[in-house]
Amino acid sequence: MSRRLQTTTPSAASPDPVDGRLNRWKPRTSARVQLVLAALLWTTAGLILGIRGMDWLLGNTLALPLFTAALILGELKARYLLDPVATKAVERILERGRGACAGGFLSWRSWLLVLTMMAGGHALRLTAIPHMWLGALYTTIATGLLLASRSFWRGAKMAVDSGTGE
Repeated sequence: MSRRLQTTTPSAASPDPVDGRLNRWKPRTSARVQLVLAALLWTTAGLILGIRGMDWLLGNTLALPLFTAALILGELKARYLLDPVATKAVERILERGRGACAGGFLSWRSWLLVLTMMAGGHALRLTAIPHMWLGALYTTIATGLLLASRSFWRGAKMAVDSGTGE
């Protein structure tokens, strides 16, 4: 029995052969796992920044007022800046559904922002800004991240409860 080799001309609708080869190596996962990965990223970043920030605040005469201000500002940051971003990310992940790339739980733009913020944090540590003030800033950012990460945790629970995350 002979097999006939079919040849087709490339069209706009046909997938790119390079993308096709790379596509099979993507680590694919459910929406629930993507939501947990996002929640862990935000929670871990918040904990790291919070621990470093608290370390720099402790022992300073202004520690209590700076810590209080950082908590208030962090809550405001979560409510007005990070919660909307996290909510959009949860919706994006749920729309992508099962079989999407595990690292795609954040958009390329969001990954670029994460890298920029990491570089910015490192650059700030290299400046002459007193650690007391950096501690307040880190604690503010940590509070915002930790509070806003609840959107991802809720999304993961919702995906499990509704059956959409599997």
